[in-house]
Amino acid sequence: MEFKDIFREKYRAALHAARAGDERGVLNALKDLDACLSAQFYKDNGDPILVKAKLSHWHDVCSSYIKIVREFGLADPRIRKFFGLPEEDIAPFGESPAARPSGNRDGGIDITGIIPPETDADDADPASPQPKEPMPALPVEIPADDAEDEDGAEGAEEPQDEGGPEPSAEEPKDEEGPKDADELKDEDEPLPAGETVALPAYEPDSLENFIGQQHIVKVLLKEIAIAKAEGKHHLDNILLFGNPGLGKSTLMRLIAKALGVRFEWMDCSQYRNSQQSLKALQGFLMKVARENEPVVIAFDEVHMLTDELQSSLLTLLESRVYVSPPDVKGHITRIPIEEFTFIAATTDDDKVLNTIKDRCLRLKFQMVDYTSDELKQIYRTKVAAKGLTITEEAIEVCIPRSRGSIRYVNSFVEGLDRELYDENGKRLSTHIDLAAALHFFEERGIDPIGLEKKDLEILRAIEEETSGVIGAETLSARVGLDPKKYASEYEPYLVKIGFISVTGRGRSLTEKAREYLKKA
Repeated sequence: MEFKDIFREKYRAALHAARAGDERGVLNALKDLDACLSAQFYKDNGDPILVKAKLSHWHDVCSSYIKIVREFGLADPRIRKFFGLPEEDIAPFGESPAARPSGNRDGGIDITGIIPPETDADDADPASPQPKEPMPALPVEIPADDAEDEDGAEGAEEPQDEGGPEPSAEEPKDEEGPKDADELKDEDEPLPAGETVALPAYEPDSLENFIGQQHIVKVLLKEIAIAKAEGKHHLDNILLFGNPGLGKSTLMRLIAKALGVRFEWMDCSQYRNSQQSLKALQGFLMKVARENEPVVIAFDEVHMLTDELQSSLLTLLESRVYVSPPDVKGHITRIPIEEFTFIAATTDDDKVLNTIKDRCLRLKFQMVDYTSDELKQIYRTKVAAKGLTITEEAIEVCIPRSRGSIRYVNSFVEGLDRELYDENGKRLSTHIDLAAALHFFEERGIDPIGLEKKDLEILRAIEEETSGVIGAETLSARVGLDPKKYASEYEPYLVKIGFISVTGRGRSLTEKAREYLKKA
């Protein structure tokens, strides 16, 4: 397969994920594309210097968009232009992505000034400085048969080498050594013409394929079947609550897909102040209402809305008309929405108004941690979806470190995949064994029960408190964490494994934790 075909295939995977609103899928595909560009750049195949310059340029482009997706999500206008998608009318939660503070989950990387210019790569002189534009054009052209998959979606042009030969690349080859008889047999007996082997989906593509949370999935499948039999395109109001990283957002999206309706999602954690949030909420619901078709309206981290804004949703749930609180001029906005399913997700249901919880009473579900068997199945599925293999021994060391959370599984699978590349971005293998898994966890400082350096720092801080008890805010300050981050990301797991006891006086260590710290 030539490099341009590899490039097109990997870009197409990113495009399809973007069209589906699958942020994780976009990140995975962009990472694969980035690794492909890097591998081709370092390949010693006689490519002329101009071709190497173009590969370096698009490697930088791809790396930049990975940072943008991680920081701002798929709604960022630069991402929408990159994939030729329609511009969004309303930025998430009422603020322009460009207005958000810099810094992200990758250690506070500031993306200002790293976005490549919107120029023709063939005319660009890689040695000369170029003006920075915020929204570069897409470097590939999607074949006609693929471009018709979605109406209105546009691609841009694939980089062409008009001054020299096209990059002559083959797909990176495994260098694991001899393959076993089954593998050789598969290679010697190719599939009949026109047939392909479908890899498992990295993310579940239907409620039926959702692994775990069956106490929720089975009820929802029955509710959706009943609604369809009655000719409806909506369900009663739904509330999902539970620890972070259990798949609440994925479940909301799959409910919309099963109903066959549009999916509109709002991240309530972007809340800043009541007036700004009021405008954002109104803008979001006005956009939903304009389409005038059945829709799932999903509010993620709904507890982050002020009590006033949560209360304003009650009229929507009761009479299908949103009535806003008065703005600074005393104006009230009314927004009717005819047929919709309201889904609220939260990691802290105690902060959701009882009046909203009462209106979700029949379909109120607690998300639970995944069992070891479920996690094994999820690991196998996600690894296979990336075209990799993994040993049972490697899975076994991953399970206790996963904290029962899909979020950790996704992170570990991505990290283990990267373990199979060398420092030059060249893939060395497609097989994850025990040694690779242990090396990955050792480098990242994750111990056998999933504790990271910050977890141990928290436990040590409590241990060093002379009174034996410490308040949450004081503890957060001592370990350099925002109290909300400590409460949502660290404390739940430490309480769950029986290392921290929470009382009215504060946080204290259990005997189990003290024994563990002696060995750590």
